[in-house]
Amino acid sequence: MPDHTTPPTRGQHPADPTVGGHLAATHIMIGDIGVFAGDWTAYDHHGRTRHPVGFVGRLDAQRGYDGQYAVFSCERDVAEAIVADQERLRDETRRRLHGDGLRGPALDAELDLVCAPLYFDGDEIILDERRVHGDADGISRICPDADGRYTICGWVWDWRAVDPADCARIAGTPPTPAQQPARIPLRHSPLHVPHDRLTVTSLDELPTDRGVAFTAALRLDGTRIGVIHNEGRGGGTWLSYHDPARFSRRDLDEYVRGCRYRRQPTDEETVLDRLVTEYDLTRRISALPAGAFLARSVDDDGDSCGDFVVFTGLDRPRQPAAWTSLATYLATVEATFSTHWQVWLDGAWHRVPDPTETAGPDTR
Repeated sequence: MPDHTTPPTRGQHPADPTVGGHLAATHIMIGDIGVFAGDWTAYDHHGRTRHPVGFVGRLDAQRGYDGQYAVFSCERDVAEAIVADQERLRDETRRRLHGDGLRGPALDAELDLVCAPLYFDGDEIILDERRVHGDADGISRICPDADGRYTICGWVWDWRAVDPADCARIAGTPPTPAQQPARIPLRHSPLHVPHDRLTVTSLDELPTDRGVAFTAALRLDGTRIGVIHNEGRGGGTWLSYHDPARFSRRDLDEYVRGCRYRRQPTDEETVLDRLVTEYDLTRRISALPAGAFLARSVDDDGDSCGDFVVFTGLDRPRQPAAWTSLATYLATVEATFSTHWQVWLDGAWHRVPDPTETAGPDTR
């Protein structure tokens, strides 16, 4: 088991479980500063996964199934801590191999195979994997980028964003809540926005032979600043500006840069469409008669596909039998590009199980 008694060194801070909510792993999106640790350092502590050290860095990309692994960059002091932690792991591995009876060149060969040497050579970091890949391809040089940041084996090693409270210590200086970008999740789309000052306040729709055309009023702090348009013929969605002196394309670009769609950077059209969807679904839910429910078709990411069903008769909405009956009915409804249905209940969307399932409402 890793040693947790090592005192913090320069740039390392004891993890405080009472702070760091803005650094929670579930909150970290592309471009955010978070805390990262390698899967290979994880250990169990009373049923909770812990790490001896977490490293402060900027999440630059995600890889693996559903983006489970993080590609992050870090400052020089954090890179030094990662190199030092790799040496700590090599020391632990050396002791274990020695205990298994290995000695001399055999021990060195197995050590380099299991835990490759990682060290600084000037401003570059050298990863020596010659035991794995041979002399020709075994040396990798990790250079700092133009800002002096290092990406250490981000596309190869299994790094994850972790909660600071799950680390015995933190290498690097975490941002304060004020320094971390604020992002507000929309209720009806997988979009996070930097603030709630920009809202759609009206929507007019017109069916066409190829879709639905719409115009929607967009307001900033209650003042109309433009109209969102879509001609409903397969083209894009755009914004016409009412008063560029108050809100211009530059302002919209800044707002979009602060948004994250499915936790990734996104574009103007996606943001405008989801703001319209937010208003549309809020309006539909508010207009439901007593005892009625709204179902919508969604894709795997929980994004609305545009199909809606209003129904009544869900007398016991938390009973499995009621949901099985509802699932059977919705399976007969033709939906566009959807993978499943959701129902709005108690202020949240709940996944309707497949007809073959027996479970009740699910918030997935």
